[in-house]
Amino acid sequence: MRYTEEKTRAGEYLRLALNYLSKHNLPVDPANYTVWYEYVSGKNLKLKKAMDLSLKNPSSLDNTQIKKLYHKYITGHDRVVISKLLIQVSLMLKDIIGHVSDTGDDLTGHGSNLGDLAAQIHEARDYQEIKSIVDQMIAETKELVDSGKRLQNRMRMSAQDLKQLQKDLAKSQQEAQTDALTHLINRRGLETKLEMEKDWARQNHSPLSIIMLDIDHFKKINDTFGHLVGDSLLRSIAHLLKTHLRKNDIPSRYGGEEFLILLPETQIFEAVAVGKKIMQALAKKEWKLKKTRESMGNITVSMGVALFRHDALNESFIKRADAALYQAKKEGRNRIITEEIV
Repeated sequence: MRYTEEKTRAGEYLRLALNYLSKHNLPVDPANYTVWYEYVSGKNLKLKKAMDLSLKNPSSLDNTQIKKLYHKYITGHDRVVISKLLIQVSLMLKDIIGHVSDTGDDLTGHGSNLGDLAAQIHEARDYQEIKSIVDQMIAETKELVDSGKRLQNRMRMSAQDLKQLQKDLAKSQQEAQTDALTHLINRRGLETKLEMEKDWARQNHSPLSIIMLDIDHFKKINDTFGHLVGDSLLRSIAHLLKTHLRKNDIPSRYGGEEFLILLPETQIFEAVAVGKKIMQALAKKEWKLKKTRESMGNITVSMGVALFRHDALNESFIKRADAALYQAKKEGRNRIITEEIV
């Protein structure tokens, strides 16, 4: 398919989405725009089905309902960040195209290329696609700087802005994959790292182990000392993991009081040794309230350990570690269980 057809389609989707926003008196913000754009494009089948049901009772299709559909069927944090970045890219590109239109130099080819990029913005769905558009914008802007004498000063400024946007894009992606409380990678970031490590293990025929770690009786700690103390404990555990793991090990906050540790090039018995090292460090630490210095007693953890199986299809790697963790808690907590005895 030629790109001119893509450009025409993107414009039609934009027109339809804006018509729906106007018809239902909805504000034109990133969330509302994204829901209607994905609905009219038909790419998000689950969202389309839900929207079709909602449209049968249009009186209930208010801003609150749209936001619920947005969070249910479109990835929340990433999509908001992407929408904001797309607005930035779109405004910057509009400014650059305006500069090209103002000049009398023979820059028709660049103007056409930039126009195509403007259409691509409406089709972008993730960080990688936005990055590709920004990279192409940088390349086109550089050529404009080199060839357009009358545009040199303004294009240099645009090139600098785009480089800054590129940095902001990378920062936004990192923030989206980082847990705000512990500063470890979050579940989304873990999924990316895990796939990379599994690919590496397959290609190099090397072992890969994981440890699923759960803080024992964490609910009781929250109930006794309060959630602020619970949050402080999570940060302390995260710091302990970072300081007692090896350079290539990857700790993450999996959710709640659970942490998951990726251990590349590590056999299961070596993973158990890593787990014991962490438990020993916990046992040596005195846990006291910061203000009153009141003792919190012993803080212990339970762990489940699993080894990646290179030849397994639909690998249930994390599930096996989670099952081992469940067994550790069932047997009294404060212990490490490997998948073999589950």
